Amino acid sequence: MTAVTSNRNEQWKQEKDGLDILGEIEALSGKAFSELDPGDGHFLVRVKLPSGTLSAAQAEVLADLAHAYGRDEVQITIRQAVQIHNITLRDAVVIRRALAEAGLSSVEACGDVPRTILGNPLMGVDPEELLDTTPLVEETYRFFLGNRDFSNLPRKFKVSISANPHDAGFARINDLAFVPARRAGETGFHAYVGGGLSAEPYIAQKLPFFIRPEEVLPVAKAVATLFRDEGYREKRNHCRLKYLVADLGICAVAAKITAQTGTLEAGGEEVTAPWQYGRFYGVHAQKQPGLSYVGVHLAKGHIEAADLRAFAGLAKTYGTGRLRTTNSQNLILLDIPAERLDALLAEELFARYPLQPGLFSGYASSCTGNAYCNFAPIETKDRLQQLTQALDAAFPAADVPVRINLTGCFHSCAQPQIADIGLTGGRAKVDGEVTPVYTVQVGGSLGPDAAYAQPLMGRVADAKLFAALCALVAHYFAVRGAGEAFHETVRRTPLADWQAVLAPYLV
Repeated sequence: MTAVTSNRNEQWKQEKDGLDILGEIEALSGKAFSELDPGDGHFLVRVKLPSGTLSAAQAEVLADLAHAYGRDEVQITIRQAVQIHNITLRDAVVIRRALAEAGLSSVEACGDVPRTILGNPLMGVDPEELLDTTPLVEETYRFFLGNRDFSNLPRKFKVSISANPHDAGFARINDLAFVPARRAGETGFHAYVGGGLSAEPYIAQKLPFFIRPEEVLPVAKAVATLFRDEGYREKRNHCRLKYLVADLGICAVAAKITAQTGTLEAGGEEVTAPWQYGRFYGVHAQKQPGLSYVGVHLAKGHIEAADLRAFAGLAKTYGTGRLRTTNSQNLILLDIPAERLDALLAEELFARYPLQPGLFSGYASSCTGNAYCNFAPIETKDRLQQLTQALDAAFPAADVPVRINLTGCFHSCAQPQIADIGLTGGRAKVDGEVTPVYTVQVGGSLGPDAAYAQPLMGRVADAKLFAALCALVAHYFAVRGAGEAFHETVRRTPLADWQAVLAPYLV
């Protein structure tokens, strides 16, 4: 492990492992929070759902906890986890016990640790997946969960495992990602390392290996070990794996991996298809004959506790009681027999949670904003919903999705770099009044042609934001080629043209 110098987080971590607090929560819950910290005493609990796996019984537990302790609201995160806000330290004792009894965990959902495993929410039912990644996701999740060998990493460590060719696992923005590949008739994976967003986004680099299913966990362990032992620990904003990979170079990283795993085969062909943004709306056939999955849209990534319980009931009544969360902050019901689809879709709940949302409002993502985050100076979720619903109305003839992501600060939790139009909010004085302002970037995407959005100069005040978005969208429809997605049009045309479109709306 590298020497600790000026990073105070590292000093704290050396004094006490983060997992140690789990044995102290009950005792601490009996104290007044003011004795522990000057904050307001409210927290969120983030529950890890590997690749979005969620049973109806577990969904009911989450709904009950949100009703009892979280103001009746459940939030689906952009990494397929679930969050309940506004809990107190005293609540945490009961919540952790209830989660454990339901087979759920919030352990290491935050912190300098391996986070939840992201992946294909259709694993096991996906007609296009090369293999069922369920056992690999479960094995990797269980290996890292509460593992003290990896409970003190330089920063967070994000892993994605998917055998879906449409980049359901958002491979290029993860620290480590496994994607489907074939070699000499054998099915396995290629892997990418060193991706990440925030203020300095890096596209993950491809390792030269063909990785068999049984080699996924050894490779993941090797990369985590490399990060733990050689990752930077001095400057907090420079401690992510992406910086180590960039400095070492991909060949040196590959050599350090095989020094731990032994020889890995080289070559193979990655199996890719156009990126589908992690969205699975509507009714689609599963690979199991006669069964379908049903994908619904959760506006703002939020769902009321009673509605989550209702969806759990529908999953049991019409299917086998299985649901999945997506990294686009939506919900899927699995295993619906063909003969029961009409009755399911006639349920009143689908009037409020549509199967086919608008091409703007249904493809937007936002962070929690200043409602729950100390870093964000602006409100995000309601504002983005207002904007995208207005765009749905302003462009009724739109025939393709336009993805707008709004993040409340430079941490990029809403991933603006991979959006068609990415917005990062702040506050500034405009005409004598402090108001939300936004920087704009255009043309981001993942999948086979992954590249981050290109930033435009200047900032747009909130009062002119809708007009600016309309101008950018209108320009896209005016100059796009046949069948071109937004990001393809941006990359084919001069960035100066997009800057000129935005110019009249800048402060």
